[in-house]
Amino acid sequence: MRNLLFLIGIAFVAGSCSSLKSTSRSVPEVSRGNGQHGSQKFLNDIAITADQSPPAANRHETEVPHMPENHIPSKSYLFPVFNIEQGGPLQFKYAIKMDVEVERLVNRGLYKFIESWWGTPYRMGGATQRGVDCSAFTQTLMSVIYGLQIPRTASEQKAFSAVIGEDELREGDLIFFNTRGRGVSHVGIYLQDNKFVHAASSGGVMISSLNETYWHKRLISAGRVVDEQTAAAASLSSR
Repeated sequence: MRNLLFLIGIAFVAGSCSSLKSTSRSVPEVSRGNGQHGSQKFLNDIAITADQSPPAANRHETEVPHMPENHIPSKSYLFPVFNIEQGGPLQFKYAIKMDVEVERLVNRGLYKFIESWWGTPYRMGGATQRGVDCSAFTQTLMSVIYGLQIPRTASEQKAFSAVIGEDELREGDLIFFNTRGRGVSHVGIYLQDNKFVHAASSGGVMISSLNETYWHKRLISAGRVVDEQTAAAASLSSR
């Protein structure tokens, strides 16, 4: 009887093992890591492979939108803009004297020089503030303000400068006159708005206008020795 029970127990265990083996085979095998790209399946039959990125959910919410480049160059200027707030008493004085806007009197050093020589009496052959003639005054101004060395006499200065038209005149140009009826006998330096500074025999260093009948009738020509870069540098350094 005991042997019979032992045999029944063995038969029961063998049947259970067979059932377990059958159950384990029903589960799908997962590919082993053998160096090949496999795939794993999860819920809802979504597969991810080793060389494939997961689908991007709501990609439009996460991507940074493309921003167009700004190709408009920033403006830059060689010299700062001069305005009325930067004008000093001297510039206001000469703006009134010349009847121009103070913002246009950019070259402070030029008007400071004119002020220091203003009223200096005319003296033929003179070259100091005790007495000066026209060409000595222009020669000194060119040296102090623009750093240029020009000849001593009016006729030599005319030959030295490049001829320009009356409609081309700008600050620092030389203007030549025939006041004695025999060629170049007087010279001044153009400022603006037909105004020029010179050492006149009648009143010494002063500012006159080319619109005056006397000077307009006696104007011969104009010449340039100050180029744009030199003029700009002189204006900038005097601020």
